Amino acid sequence: MNLKHNLLPALMLALASQAQARTTWTIDKTPFTVDTLYHATVGPGTTETELRVEGRSGGTTLVNNLFYVTVDLRNPYVEMRAAKAGNAMRAVETVPEISDRFTKPGEEYFAGVNSDFFNTYYPYNALGATISNGSLANFTTPPAQADIDSYYIYFDNCGEPSLSRHVTPSPEGSVTYPDRSGYIHSVNKARGENQLIIYTPQWQYTSNGQQGHTGTNQYGAEVALRPVEGATMWGDIQSLEVISAPEKGIGNMKIPTDGYVLSGHGLAIDQIMNLKKGDIVKAYIGISADGRQAKIKELIAGFPFILIEGMVQPTPGYPGHLANLEPRTAVGYNHDKSRLTMLVVDGRKAGGSAGVTQNMLAQFMDKLGCAQAMNFDGGGSSTMYIRPLGVRNVPSTSSLDPNRKEGEPRVVVNALFAVSKAPVDNSITSIEIREKRLDLSTGQSFTPTVYGYNQYGSLVDTDVQGFTCCIAPEIATVSGTTVTGLTGNYRGDLTVTYGSVSYSIPVFLNDGNGEYVNSSVDNIEADTDLNLPAEYYTPLGQRITSPTPGTLVIERRGSHVTKRIIR
Repeated sequence: MNLKHNLLPALMLALASQAQARTTWTIDKTPFTVDTLYHATVGPGTTETELRVEGRSGGTTLVNNLFYVTVDLRNPYVEMRAAKAGNAMRAVETVPEISDRFTKPGEEYFAGVNSDFFNTYYPYNALGATISNGSLANFTTPPAQADIDSYYIYFDNCGEPSLSRHVTPSPEGSVTYPDRSGYIHSVNKARGENQLIIYTPQWQYTSNGQQGHTGTNQYGAEVALRPVEGATMWGDIQSLEVISAPEKGIGNMKIPTDGYVLSGHGLAIDQIMNLKKGDIVKAYIGISADGRQAKIKELIAGFPFILIEGMVQPTPGYPGHLANLEPRTAVGYNHDKSRLTMLVVDGRKAGGSAGVTQNMLAQFMDKLGCAQAMNFDGGGSSTMYIRPLGVRNVPSTSSLDPNRKEGEPRVVVNALFAVSKAPVDNSITSIEIREKRLDLSTGQSFTPTVYGYNQYGSLVDTDVQGFTCCIAPEIATVSGTTVTGLTGNYRGDLTVTYGSVSYSIPVFLNDGNGEYVNSSVDNIEADTDLNLPAEYYTPLGQRITSPTPGTLVIERRGSHVTKRIIR
C-alpha cells in the first residue's frame, strides 16, 4: 500500500514561505492588501518584519509601510529595557545613539523604537517617568502646557509587561541605617529643609561645567553609596553600601556613575554623619500602578492606550493629530504576555507611506496579535532601529527640525529596546537567507545575502561569505554563489549551505509560458516496505539512478521521504 507523503516544514521554513506572501486585512471596514517585503531573525527570540499595506479609503489610495519587531518574552536571552537618552534627565539622543550608549559586552540593545512624548526645547521634559534597569531615570513634571496625559507600560522583576494608567512613586520612602531608621522624602529633586533625598546618576545638575552633581548647598551632609547587588528595582528593598566618608558643610557632591548620593538637611545630618565606609543601608521607595504596589524594573510612558483586551479604544478629542494620517509608533503584547510587538508606520510620504490615524494603528496592532497596546510619540520621532542593520524605516522631517534630512533619525528623549543578555559568541551555528522568496525569470541572476547567527540566536554576521548554493538544474544554473534562471515554469527551492548548516527559500521560475511545475516532495509517494533500497528523484519528481554529488535530490527510503544534498 502506498501512503501519500505530507512534509511538515520546520518553523523557520514556514516563516520563509510566508515572506513576500499577500493577504488581506480589513481596516476601517475597507480591504487592504498586505505584502510581506522582509522577514528575518534579528536577535534572540526576536524577528523584524516589513509590510506594504495598500487600499482605498474615502476614494483615495492609501499606501503604508509598516516595520515591526516581535519579541519572545520567554526566551532566556532577551529582555525589554527602557533607556533614557544620555542616561540623564535633561538629554536627547537618536535611537541609534541610545543603543550605542547602553550596549556593552553581554548586554546588546539590538532592537528598539522611540517612546515618550517630550518638550523639544531644553530641559526636554518627558511626558512621564522612565525607570531604566531598576533606576529612576526621571520623574518630572509633564511638559509645559501639555495637552496629553501619561500612560505607561512597565515590566516587573520577571520581565512581564503591563499597561498602567497611573504610576505614582510613594511620597515618602524608608531608609534603615545600621542602628536606626529614617525617611526618604524623594528622588532626584532639589533638597529642601529637613529632607533626605536620593540622587541617581541621571540627575543632571551641572557644576563648573561638569554634569552629575547634586547641586545642593553647604547646609547639609552627603554620602556616596553603591547598590550591593547591581541593578536596583523600584517597589523593592535595595541594599546600598557606603563607598566614601560622609561630608558635612560642603554640598554639591559628585554622583557615582554606578551609585547614588544620600543627601540630608536638618535632622538627617547626624544620621548621615554617623555612617562609615562599608556600612550597609537598606532603602525602600514604593511605587504604585493604578493604585496597587508594584515591583517595577522597567517603565516608560506614552499616550494613549489604543487596544484593551483586544478592543480598539476611542480616539481622545485631544490632541487633534491622533485623528490625522501621521507617522506612528506603538507597543503592545498578546493575551498571555509571552510576545511583545513594537511597530513603526511611516508617514508624510516618507518612503511613499501616507501615515495612519490612531484608530488604524490600533487595528494594525490587533492584526499583529496584540491584545493590549499603547501609542508612543510619532511624527518625526518615529524610528525603528536594528543594531546590526541600522534604521529600518524612513523617519520623516517636520517643522521642528527643518535641517534634518528625510530618513535621518531625530533626537528623542527615550527608547524601548529588546536587549540580548546572551554571552558574546561570534561562532555561526545557523543561517538565514535575507530574501525569503525568489521570483526568477529566464536569464535573471541572483546572489543571496546570508545572515549568520550564533547558538543564542544573535545576529553576528549580516554578510556571510563562503557558502554554497544548490538548486534543481531544471530551474537555474549555479556559478559560485550566483544562480541564473533557465527557461520554463517551475517551483523549487534554493538551498544555501555554510559549513554544516543550511537554509532554503522557495524559488519561482517563470519565462512567461505555461503553469508552474511543482518542484517538491509532495508528489513522491512513500512506501510501507522499509526494506526497499533508497530511491532518488530530481526536485521535479523524475526518477534518477545515480545522483551526482553536490546536487539536491529527493530520497525515498520506504516510508521516509525527504530532500537532501548528496555528499
